[in-house]
Amino acid sequence: MTPVRIAQVCADRGIAPGGTKGASQHLRGIAQGVQQLGHHVTTFCSRPAEGDFPVDLRPLDLLAEEVHRFDVVYERSSLGHTDGLDLARANGLPFVLEVNAPLFEEARRHRPDTVAAGDEAAERRLVADADLVITVSSELADWARRVRTGPVRVLPNGFAPDWFRTPPRTEPSFPLVFLGHPKPWHGADRLVPLLMALADRGHRPRTLVIGGGEGAERLRETARRHGLADQLVVTGAVPGPEASRLLADAAIGLAPYPSQRPFYFCPLKVIDYLAAGLAVVSTAQGDVPDLVGDAGIVVDPDDDEALSDAVALLLDRLAEARRRGAVGRRRAFTSMTWTHVAARTIEAISALVPAGASR
Repeated sequence: MTPVRIAQVCADRGIAPGGTKGASQHLRGIAQGVQQLGHHVTTFCSRPAEGDFPVDLRPLDLLAEEVHRFDVVYERSSLGHTDGLDLARANGLPFVLEVNAPLFEEARRHRPDTVAAGDEAAERRLVADADLVITVSSELADWARRVRTGPVRVLPNGFAPDWFRTPPRTEPSFPLVFLGHPKPWHGADRLVPLLMALADRGHRPRTLVIGGGEGAERLRETARRHGLADQLVVTGAVPGPEASRLLADAAIGLAPYPSQRPFYFCPLKVIDYLAAGLAVVSTAQGDVPDLVGDAGIVVDPDDDEALSDAVALLLDRLAEARRRGAVGRRRAFTSMTWTHVAARTIEAISALVPAGASR
């Protein structure tokens, strides 16, 4: 097909291009994947880059004067931001909205000071009026369909294969790993109780936490208080490629999310565990069971004993853990890279862009 010129828009000041957060990795992955397929991407952001970024990066305030150069506006939904939709309509361009969370409800619950009058109405307008909505999970798609009648596509997250060239070590230094900044809604509060339960089963596995922030220090202090400081190593924030390399020194990836309804995430950590060749132990919520498949074990999110039993089972059978990890790694590299996600994104967008429309 004719190369498509895409204006990728991110107005969220909490998302830095080239940053270490999962949202930053998603922004990067879509841009790089689409560009690798031969299309043209320029990313307009409200925040400066914090690291390398694979495509042309422009300040958000230049979008209005440059939007006419593109064939489609592709925006990551940001609280209260409708300029991308308005500019697309003013220039006769298709508008694609990428939804990664029900932002208004999330902000009202967790960050009420960030919510402004009109944010809820703006979100409903974006979701209702976009020519196409892309979500990362089936529960988010159901949420979007309650607001709109137009097309909705579910495209789960991906990973950068160049970050995962190192296969898992046969004798890992860390049998267990938790990837991501330790936050309660990621299940970080369950790590120390999990290690205590494993000790009762005769296991004292060294556990690597790849992440930082306020939760990291709280986690260290909790481990010290329970006499587990020697088992828990917390790296602090590290760039994506380094975090991916660190996974190769583990055997079992943990995603112990507490019970959350709805569970609208598509956990990047689970996809990264698969790409790294690790067995996965996660809670069974949302699309997670389908993501994990036969590469690990999923348990009831309210059952702490089932969680520790699953981890203990794989620690007792590390050869089985390695086998499951190899199954997940093969599946990830054949269908779950950012280039795979980008190809599905372009397929969805192409229906909106007339043939030969590239400017």
